[in-house]
Amino acid sequence: MRKGEEMKKVIKKSGKLVQAYCLGIENKKVKELMAEGLLTQGGNGRWRVFSQEAEQGELAQSGDYIKIDSKGRPYPNTREFFLKNHKAAGENLYEQIPHVLEAWDSTEDMCPEMEFLIKNKGLVMNDKDEPKYYKAPLWGDILTAGKDAVIVFYSIKRDVAGNIVDAEFNFVAREEFEKMYTVLE
Repeated sequence: MRKGEEMKKVIKKSGKLVQAYCLGIENKKVKELMAEGLLTQGGNGRWRVFSQEAEQGELAQSGDYIKIDSKGRPYPNTREFFLKNHKAAGENLYEQIPHVLEAWDSTEDMCPEMEFLIKNKGLVMNDKDEPKYYKAPLWGDILTAGKDAVIVFYSIKRDVAGNIVDAEFNFVAREEFEKMYTVLE
């Protein structure tokens, strides 16, 4: 990406059904994930979710949702985000409501959005450690992802002059990205 060009636009694949579970509501899948050590419950309605990218477990609260990725690993969504972006399609099945998002990967040139993440959101890229190339404080943990992962921006807030003032993002493993997203032309 050259200066002045926009990041690629992506959208979650339409009609995609995902398994999801509300934390704090007892069910068989949550018990299974706990037994496997992929989900732990702490005090005061706090949970640790061991996604593919988590090192110490991403923080979530009772009432938040966990979705299950293609490798059977859980990852958290805040209750507000989940309810805004999914509609029920059956017991613990939800259809994702697709929205156009922006995304970046390591094959692209640096852009202002990525510079913002590095300067203001603690994103580090380490050329000497490709399996943990990306590292950032997200969800109450330090998440890492391989060099082939994609950074998906869920929102980018700008002031009236167009300067970036905040951004919400996450890492998406390449295999998961290919299954879940379509790159728009």
